[in-house]
Amino acid sequence: MTMEMVNQLIDASIRGTLLGISLFFWGFGLVAIWKWFFGVMKRLIGWLFPNLFKKKGAATDKENK
Repeated sequence: MTMEMVNQLIDASIRGTLLGISLFFWGFGLVAIWKWFFGVMKRLIGWLFPNLFKKKGAATDKENK
């Protein structure tokens, strides 16, 4: 193994590590953005249609009191 081959292996491992870390953060960033987006859409739908998310038992409890 020459010094050039060792240098290439070290360089490739560093590039692979940086690529893996970058993809990890991109993936978690996209998951966080989509989770936030779905939460906003759920709140918007709940605001537009308030009776859609009410439990059936909660409506009858108010009527009985």
